[in-house]
Amino acid sequence: MSEVSLKERPEFDLDNQGEQKYCSFLRSLPDRQENCIRLFERSSGDFYSVHGEDAFFIAQNVYKTTSVIKYLGGDVATGVPSCTLSKATCETFLRDALLNKQMRVEIWAAEPRKQNVWNIIKRASPGNLQDLEDLLFAHTDMAASPIVMAVKIQTGGDHRIVGVCFADATVRELGIAEFIDNDLYSNFESLVIQLGIKECLIQVDEGKKDYELTKLRTILQHCDIVITERKKSDFSIKDVEQDFNRLLEEGISIAALPEFELKNAMAASACVIKYLALLTDETNFGQYALRHHDLSQYMKLDASAVRALNLMPGPHDGAN
Repeated sequence: MSEVSLKERPEFDLDNQGEQKYCSFLRSLPDRQENCIRLFERSSGDFYSVHGEDAFFIAQNVYKTTSVIKYLGGDVATGVPSCTLSKATCETFLRDALLNKQMRVEIWAAEPRKQNVWNIIKRASPGNLQDLEDLLFAHTDMAASPIVMAVKIQTGGDHRIVGVCFADATVRELGIAEFIDNDLYSNFESLVIQLGIKECLIQVDEGKKDYELTKLRTILQHCDIVITERKKSDFSIKDVEQDFNRLLEEGISIAALPEFELKNAMAASACVIKYLALLTDETNFGQYALRHHDLSQYMKLDASAVRALNLMPGPHDGAN
């Protein structure tokens, strides 16, 4: 990201009392997800602020100097490190963070008439940009569609059955696949490379005790794909039939299609539909197409082969 003029930086709009209350709120915030940055909307979106570690990240990566840091509610020892961004600077940063740096973003805003009550109003991750499309692409064309995938595995004997669902919300398409894989998950690795997956949803494994999920994590990390953990219930197929029937093009019943028998893929589909909140937007109803992805039609490549052949840019390529 190119250096930003320090003159573009807005000033905080807080009096002393407001500053103290705001700092108390900031100190009460729960821990963030890994590789996530929090932005706080100010003056109804005229500019944004960042705090704590995020303020130093912005100072170093956007302004290229820590001189922009202001300590709200105190001095260097007692205050909260803070920094502001203009709307234009924020848009540029968000594109770089989400499309190049594989980061997650939360945007918080104060409730109207309750300036001390703040809530998350928008979330985004490399595979789910829907909340921030207005900010990201207001002044630029979308170069590539982000693709998010969910994966559900079933093990038995020497077999590992892998079910996946991937979504491209910009063209309203859901793709599924289910296949047998080896203990290295070579087919799975090949698939995420083929599709250019940005983010993968996997079942939460708090104690990191699931050996198979650990292997999937290693592959995803090797491929520079953002990993998002989802609770087990998100993979439930209880409502997947009615969910698909709402989303698929008119006249198509999922239960009549052979794909409905792919139970691991259906479980992954349930997770993707919930994660992208597809059913909360009625304009999606009857608009989605279903595609069955056949691995056998594609040359298999792992991440090392892709890098060796220089076929695809890495997540940090192209970042200024």
